[in-house]
Amino acid sequence: MLKKFTAFLTFFACVAFAQTDDWETESSSSEVAEVSSSSIEQTADTSVALSSSSAPTSREVPVRYWVMGDSLEQTAIFVKIENDTVYLRAPNANQQKMLDSIANEADIALQETNGQEVEEDSLEEEVELNKPAEIIMTDAVKDSAARADSLAAAEQAKAESAGSDDFESALENEEKRLKMNEIAKVEEEIRQREIQDSIEAAKENPFIKIYRLNFKRLYNLEDRVMIDLALSNYVVPIPVVVEEKVVLYPPGKANLLVTSSPDSCMLYVNGVALNQMAPDTIKSIKAGKYTVSVMRVLKDTEWWGSKVVHINADSLNKVEIPVLRPSTRLTLNTNPDAVEVYVNDAPTVNTWPSYVTDTIVDGIKPQTQITLHFRKIGYRDTSLTTEVRAFMPNLVYVELESVLDDLPFVEAQQEFDKERKSRRTGHRLLWSSIVPFIAGGVMWYLAERDWSDAADKKHAYEQSAFASKDTDKMVEDNHDLNHSGDIKGIIAAGLGAVGLGLFTFGIVLSF
Repeated sequence: MLKKFTAFLTFFACVAFAQTDDWETESSSSEVAEVSSSSIEQTADTSVALSSSSAPTSREVPVRYWVMGDSLEQTAIFVKIENDTVYLRAPNANQQKMLDSIANEADIALQETNGQEVEEDSLEEEVELNKPAEIIMTDAVKDSAARADSLAAAEQAKAESAGSDDFESALENEEKRLKMNEIAKVEEEIRQREIQDSIEAAKENPFIKIYRLNFKRLYNLEDRVMIDLALSNYVVPIPVVVEEKVVLYPPGKANLLVTSSPDSCMLYVNGVALNQMAPDTIKSIKAGKYTVSVMRVLKDTEWWGSKVVHINADSLNKVEIPVLRPSTRLTLNTNPDAVEVYVNDAPTVNTWPSYVTDTIVDGIKPQTQITLHFRKIGYRDTSLTTEVRAFMPNLVYVELESVLDDLPFVEAQQEFDKERKSRRTGHRLLWSSIVPFIAGGVMWYLAERDWSDAADKKHAYEQSAFASKDTDKMVEDNHDLNHSGDIKGIIAAGLGAVGLGLFTFGIVLSF
């Protein structure tokens, strides 16, 4: 009995000692937790302060990379390339989800490219396959489960009764339990120490470092571009979104008051619509030449009117534009003025411009495509293709680029104009030679007729036997007709020579 009592006291002493160790362990772990939480908060505050002090200029992106010697590609988060070393890091949970979604999208795109049908329910089917099979609870199953529960309860009661009867076996079991608890505590401490060491190691070196020439390829999944591994230093920049500002007209200090007839017409400057209705003032516009148009819809038809306006910076600018009855027109305006316009033909030394700006071509036929060539000395030749729409003004406004500083180009243009003028003169001389030829032919015909009449007069008085006043008259007429014919013949020969000269010079100048 004494031995049992002594063993019982020893048992309770061990239990008390173990409880004391548990309390000390819990207190020490709570202190460690408080210290670690405070250090984490301090680190977080420091990182926030650093991030607020300087805005980031680069970003981390998910990548797929293939290293020499590996058979498969891997995914990671690209940080930077610094001194020929590529810095990567393992993705966190959210980034891993993003990588998985990108991979799924790529697989779906590949299936669609190959003409395969994408099964949307495949994922749901896989989830259903991974679920454990449900047990149908029939009456037989319920009875067998109840019998198994009753047998387990009986065995547990028997074991408890046996344990209560045998005190020494209970002490042995308690000693085993305490040893197992101590072993479990030691294992937990080792596991926590390993976790802490891995966390500290990750903090000290969170990157995967690979030499850049060891990569076969490094693909940016977010931007869908290859990262240039020829660069020794590189970061992925943060994209800067630049808002494009639409310039309706060149800004300046001048103003233009536009009135229309009728009112409430939309305003256009060089064909660009303004959010204004006439009468209104076009403010802060640069001084210069503009084509101002107005438009109003009347009876479901657009009525247009336009004028070329020269805006001065230091005077009151005002223009009134009436709308015109709808007709198909081609409005050609340029800056500068007096620009040659060729329609559907490039300028050559044998062609002359169809129009000279500024002009309005009335009665032109609607065309789906028309090519216009603009040319002027001192400016670069410009060509454009446009459409001539029915019952529209079809405004064409072109600003030519000045090349006055390019002397060889300007000299070539001047030589071109000289050659073209020479050929035009030659063509005019060719056409002009027709008149002398025709006039010379007419004069030669008249001279031939006079000579023929003189011959008839001569033949008549030679046939007369006696001299009389009639024969004297015939002799005088013969003399006058011969003289008139000679003069006309000389004139005809001169006109022929003039025509031949014009024709010769025209041939020389034209070709």
